Amino acid sequence: MKKIIIATVAIALGAAAAFGQTATKYYVAHQGGYVGEATVTIKGTKVASASYAEWQGPGGWAENNAPDGKSIVDGAVVRVPDPFANAGSADPAIKGYMFYIYNVQNGLGVWSQYTPGKDGFVRPSRQYERDFEGLMGNPIRAAAYAKAAREDTLVNVTIEGLKVTVGKPASQTVHYGHMNKADPSANYMSLNSSSIGYRYNYQATIAFFMAHPTADYTAATMKKAKVTLKEDKSVDALAKVSDYTAAEDNVYVVADAVSGATFSDFQHYSMELQAAYKMALAERAVKFKK
Repeated sequence: MKKIIIATVAIALGAAAAFGQTATKYYVAHQGGYVGEATVTIKGTKVASASYAEWQGPGGWAENNAPDGKSIVDGAVVRVPDPFANAGSADPAIKGYMFYIYNVQNGLGVWSQYTPGKDGFVRPSRQYERDFEGLMGNPIRAAAYAKAAREDTLVNVTIEGLKVTVGKPASQTVHYGHMNKADPSANYMSLNSSSIGYRYNYQATIAFFMAHPTADYTAATMKKAKVTLKEDKSVDALAKVSDYTAAEDNVYVVADAVSGATFSDFQHYSMELQAAYKMALAERAVKFKK
């Protein structure tokens, strides 16, 4: 009987290895400016595919509400799907949604929770209380936000009393070409004469991680090296690699392996990918309920 059980387990593990196991790790980046999702699929212990999306937070897509229409000022409000928010409301425009207001105090703006009260919406008594960054630290909320960003259900709203009027979706007001910074059509951190830009950094980071999923990314260092790019519009549709003319660049190195990545987020993104890799290994070994 023991031999049969062992054989059955071995077959099950072999099947999981053959078909692959996928896991996603959600995270918050840049003091709450972005919500990320790192996804890794493994076959055996090897990485079959890896990616991360980093979605713009409200500051990257809220509609400009300044009188001249060129900036975001105090009072801008956005609505975000949230499985924990306003569950007791009878209003379908409020139930299941979190509202964030650009809350400026002493010249500093924070995206604070905006809560429906008896006669209208109210700001928190303290500016940083239950702000966007803090709430997105919950992976359930972060997953809901990433899903909404992908499906374009994040919206700008105006509020009078308790009446919510839905305005333009995030895709129409995003300030960087696309909600996902790594999307080929995004213009966030564009390639220029001295920088390979965000999208080619993304390509380098993914390629290096797939080859080195178990590396110690906390020990990464930097060295001067020549970076050579091959133009690929599926990576960055807007960039011309010939515009990058730096003779050499500061490139991340991990255990003497040169990554090709130059942006300061290399270690952070690599470690989020590595966390997803570890999750995939665990999920292959243990059946978690979903």
